[in-house]
Amino acid sequence: MPRLVTPEIPGKGDDRTASRAYTDVIVENLQDPAALNNRGVALERQGRYEEALAAFSAALLYDNDDVYAWNNRAVILTRLDRPQEAVLACRQALAIDRSCIFAWVTYGMVLGRLGNYQEAEHVLAVAEDLDPQARALYPGNSTMTRA
Repeated sequence: MPRLVTPEIPGKGDDRTASRAYTDVIVENLQDPAALNNRGVALERQGRYEEALAAFSAALLYDNDDVYAWNNRAVILTRLDRPQEAVLACRQALAIDRSCIFAWVTYGMVLGRLGNYQEAEHVLAVAEDLDPQARALYPGNSTMTRA
């Protein structure tokens, strides 16, 4: 399982450079789920949500057990106002790794957006049991890169 990297918020222009770099890596190895996931993160930070969703979906074609890509897919689906699909992506991420704090927090945020506040609080409590600082993950870095 790859390790989680929580990157600093990039400076102006860095996302385009990162996106181009990940595109170059993908061209070299079209089946690299980590590169596809990281490209999706760069696209998300540029506000290119449909393209980011496509990148995360492509990563999952090559590694359907990638908790990071499932979580990132959920984040993007939420941004695209598709919370029901985001719930399914969160559940898939948690089925893969019940200890992924990011997936628990994303799931709680999506449930809150759907108005399921009691369930959202329960889910966020699970995240806080895993890490007392879990709620601090939002609204900061919402998608996860893979090292």
